[in-house]
Amino acid sequence: MMVVDDEQLFSDGVQALLIQKEDMQVVTTATNGKSAILQFKAYQPDLVLIDIHMPHTDAIKLIVHIKESDADVKILVLTSFTDEDLIVAAIYAGADGVVLKKLNGEHLIACMRSVMQNEVVFSGEVAQILVKRILERKLDKRELLNEALKNRGIYLSNRELDVAYLLAEGVSNKDIANRLYLSEGTVKNYISSIYQTFQTNNRKQLRAYFQELLQKSQTDEINALYHILD
Repeated sequence: MMVVDDEQLFSDGVQALLIQKEDMQVVTTATNGKSAILQFKAYQPDLVLIDIHMPHTDAIKLIVHIKESDADVKILVLTSFTDEDLIVAAIYAGADGVVLKKLNGEHLIACMRSVMQNEVVFSGEVAQILVKRILERKLDKRELLNEALKNRGIYLSNRELDVAYLLAEGVSNKDIANRLYLSEGTVKNYISSIYQTFQTNNRKQLRAYFQELLQKSQTDEINALYHILD
């Protein structure tokens, strides 16, 4: 595994904790995002522990980058305090679990093992945040798509997002125009703008991409709720 944390003392502590564990080993550490990307490429760890609050490092973008490099790698996010927006962003970015740094050593090891067994892991306070968010949102697909895109650094206007969501649903230009009270020409202009953003003019591929994002986001939220209630 790789530990990404700006506090060397914490990384050393994790290594000391695992020294007698036969099924786990720290193969490399990093103190910032740039170093983490280089070390990840060099060592290809199957589990990455990431401190979400590192200075001068966008942990969310780091999670996205690692997951895009290797979809099978497991990422367990560590947080010192419950920042709701940051925690939710980490989940959408692809984190397999979020736990508080104050966990004792054996509990942290248990969380790491659970993640490696394809379980989604959240500590108690993080779980409460997710339940609150899920109940508030009621799996609003448009908002799920919006957050999934934002977590990939893609920002659409409200109207572009409306059109993108309906594209994902397979709605024709004429029906999009009717639903949004726009002319078909205006809808085509919005679609052209969206094509530019994603550097494609293939409607079928773009729709598949949007659907993939939606499916992953919905699965993450539903799995989170099941694990919390389990």
